[in-house]
Amino acid sequence: MRLSTAVIGAALVFGLASCSAPGGSAPKSGGDTTKITEPVTTEQVAKLGKVTLNVWADQGEQQLLDKFVPLFEKRYPNVDVKIQFKSFNDLTATVLNAMNSSSAPDVTQGNQGWATDGALVKAGLIRPLDDVADAYGYRAAAGDAITQLQWSKDGKTFGEGDVYGMSPDNQMVGLFYNKEKLQKLGLQVPASLDEFTAALAKAKQSGEVPLEIGNSDKASAMQAFSLVQGADTPAKETRAWIAGAAGSDFAVPSNVQALQTFSSWAKDGYLSAGYDGTSPDDAAAAFAKGQGVFFVGGNWYASSIADGAKFGFSAGFKSGGYATAGSFGMPWHVSSKSKAELAAVAWVGMLNSADTAPLLAEVQRVPIHPVQAGDAKTTFPDLLAASKNQLENAGPLYWYDWATDTMFDTFTGGLQEALAGRTTPDALAKRVQDDWTAFHNKK
Repeated sequence: MRLSTAVIGAALVFGLASCSAPGGSAPKSGGDTTKITEPVTTEQVAKLGKVTLNVWADQGEQQLLDKFVPLFEKRYPNVDVKIQFKSFNDLTATVLNAMNSSSAPDVTQGNQGWATDGALVKAGLIRPLDDVADAYGYRAAAGDAITQLQWSKDGKTFGEGDVYGMSPDNQMVGLFYNKEKLQKLGLQVPASLDEFTAALAKAKQSGEVPLEIGNSDKASAMQAFSLVQGADTPAKETRAWIAGAAGSDFAVPSNVQALQTFSSWAKDGYLSAGYDGTSPDDAAAAFAKGQGVFFVGGNWYASSIADGAKFGFSAGFKSGGYATAGSFGMPWHVSSKSKAELAAVAWVGMLNSADTAPLLAEVQRVPIHPVQAGDAKTTFPDLLAASKNQLENAGPLYWYDWATDTMFDTFTGGLQEALAGRTTPDALAKRVQDDWTAFHNKK
């Protein structure tokens, strides 16, 4: 891998709306930004003088940023990067207040959906990034999936408008499978939901654990459900519902049937024992040690399920257009208050550029920008192929909990009850839609 540290781009064009010099001492308002047309150069950032760039990041970014920060500071030697790593829950719970304070970080990660990014946009706390996405080739690489990063300026419309964040990697739920066990059972990688259900039944009859899963975080079952739901409900309808499109309804027959199918897997003994008390990390580790024929989980588990000779990974079912839960990773935002705007823009642009894609591949994360297939001895080439299939078929469903600021608890709690037989698929679908309706009626 080689990441160039040469100066990229040639010129920066200042927008006529900007009335202060880049890096001026006064905080900027949400509309007072320095527009760029090409990547920010070393010389332009050097004009800021000595700069400390304060960054908030999810703790899961540390492996990547340990590689990235030295390269960034080498390219921009007048910038000293200070990072606060936070857990996902801590970051999303505190970022709104932090960005609204007098000591807001220059750059932070957020989270797509109404609860975090929508609130940041509505409060005018983050800078639109359309110019950055264009200058660094990000819009072209992201394709149609860039809608997950778009908002109206008032934060009331999701999925269209300005780009407010950029994320360099594609995260998706898919199907990990044990190649040796599939061969022993005489099975192929399922290409449809019917084939997958039949494979689970045959695995159970053969004395195998059909589907390894850990749901102590409550999110994992919801993510696994997307494999079923995405097989029959068109992905564009699910995305429209998540984005809040008028007239959208989760309680449609195909979704009720998906809840029925998923619940039946628990009743039929297809899920690993004690799944609600098992962490997803422990379930992935057990699968990597040979327990289970299938494991449904995010491509981020490839670091645990790494042996390409033993395991493979596929996107959602081909018959359903590879639709499954998935999105880009947590987006990066530039504070509208930053006194070091060009340095912050340079950080977000460089991190989301094609130059940095090989760094993500090194840590087994799937870049938005194309990279070479990687080590064939690992499952990583499968991850790249699955991501390509999903993105080219507009298969990302995004995440159900983006739909409202309370949907995570509504959906995950209800799904636990459905799997345990304490509620019906019809009742759960109605509960989910009632949450959606209440949120949009008061928005």
